[in-house]
Amino acid sequence: MIKLPKEVNKVLKTLEGAGAEVYVAGECVRDSLLGGNPYGWDVVTSAEPDKLRELFPEGRVISEKYGILRLEYIEEIYDKDGEFAGEEGVIIDVAPYRNGGTIETELERRAFTIDAIADSPSRISDPYEGREDIRKKLVRTIGDPDALFREQPLKMMQAIRYAAQFGFDLHKPVFDAICSNYRKLEEADVNGLREEFTLTVSGPYGGKGLSMIMDTGIIGVILGEDVLKHLTRREKSDLTILCQNIDRSQQVEDRRLGLFYTCIDKKRAMPSIEKLGFEGDTYQHLVDAVHDMAKLYFTAQKPELKKFIYKRGWDRYNYLANLEKAQRIVFDYSSETKIKSKMYMLEEIRMYREPIFENELAIDGNDLMESGICKSPEDAAKMLSMLVEEMHVHPKKNTRRDLLELAKKYKRFKFLTWTRGIHWLH
Repeated sequence: MIKLPKEVNKVLKTLEGAGAEVYVAGECVRDSLLGGNPYGWDVVTSAEPDKLRELFPEGRVISEKYGILRLEYIEEIYDKDGEFAGEEGVIIDVAPYRNGGTIETELERRAFTIDAIADSPSRISDPYEGREDIRKKLVRTIGDPDALFREQPLKMMQAIRYAAQFGFDLHKPVFDAICSNYRKLEEADVNGLREEFTLTVSGPYGGKGLSMIMDTGIIGVILGEDVLKHLTRREKSDLTILCQNIDRSQQVEDRRLGLFYTCIDKKRAMPSIEKLGFEGDTYQHLVDAVHDMAKLYFTAQKPELKKFIYKRGWDRYNYLANLEKAQRIVFDYSSETKIKSKMYMLEEIRMYREPIFENELAIDGNDLMESGICKSPEDAAKMLSMLVEEMHVHPKKNTRRDLLELAKKYKRFKFLTWTRGIHWLH
């Protein structure tokens, strides 16, 4: 029997007191047996939906179809200075047995044995020996894995994600069934595929999961069969090294994904990134990773570094800088000197307050218009852009007097605008 939070215990005792059979079941039991501290708890019971609402009037119905009630016991945490520091507590979802079933019929709907364990104050229900599979560190299906994966292809990725999450091995029939059915993932929901892949590579045992993705053939679904077919010897070698060493890097999702896609030539990597439908910041980070890592690596002078940051912003630059450090760790690149050099340049930029962006200039658009140099906000914005590029090379000129003087020259002489930011050699 597992140790239950007091809030979960109270819910179980309330239901037992009302004469209902009740268990905690599924992932919360599995994670507890693995030494975790689950945030979400699933409770299944013989009580009917009306009875649940009567016993827990504070609950919120999250599924009318299945009569699931959600109970939230969350407290906000504040530090000694009164600042918000996070939340603690548990969320409990209480569900009646489906179709008037039993705990056994509830558990047989689960795909994997390690998810088909239920616990109550009086007994444990473990009909598929999930606890034994946890002890053996084994991912095994309930019933025929071949039939499961044909019907629910994403369960193949879930099996591998469990291996990456817990360091488990795949039961041989599970591995064989994935090898036979992996192409069915092309028919699966791309959002689910992307999420499972991301969780796999960013898991504590991401290298193990990534190796399974390659060994089972799923890599052809992730990259695209045409990309896989044309991988170079160097790309294959990098992917192999990544499998071996990715766990040395921090479990940051976008960074782990960046490590993966930078193993592939950018012309082939981009269609693969598009294939999985990455969006938002993650998409931008991966585009930057495959296009700009080499540029960052060879950025050796301070004006170049400022221009690199200016074009991308701090968030995108920091992502690439951290990815560069991760690549050094994973692939044993001899880039430590270059990384330290950039850190030193950044320290100088901060120390001497050298401008990188327009808002760090000693003047703004209003100054340019009030002085008569620019006639509109649009003209002023263009001028500030030209001025900041010049300041990347000559930061000591970042004074109101020098900037206004330079802006007047740009206005008068077109040649100066074409050659701004160039550091002429003598």
